[in-house]
Amino acid sequence: MCGDDDDHSHLDDDLFHHFLNSAENFGVIPDQNPQHTPSDLTDNDARALYMEGLFKAGLTRAVNDASNIHHGHKMDVVAGQAIAFARLSGMLAAQLPPESNLFHTVISALMEAHKQASHHH
Repeated sequence: MCGDDDDHSHLDDDLFHHFLNSAENFGVIPDQNPQHTPSDLTDNDARALYMEGLFKAGLTRAVNDASNIHHGHKMDVVAGQAIAFARLSGMLAAQLPPESNLFHTVISALMEAHKQASHHH
């Protein structure tokens, strides 16, 4: 049993190292300031709150950036943002082994969000 935890930890470290290398290919390196990092995301409730905040932060950035574009180009920016966030989602999903099925979960979340937004028109 203890070996399983060690194997999981080793796999987690290996996958995260690969993730950091992938991010570095895009010129992104981690901020080493712990003040910018949530203290504990191992608790399911804390992780859910963090994910909701991350979603809202991304949406806030998208809305703010598009709001400050000249008239007539705002929706072009929104379309580009959708593609950029899709690229980010695909890149993040690709960090886990295929058997994790994260890609399908991401596609399901994309479809659900699209359905929710479509109902508000």
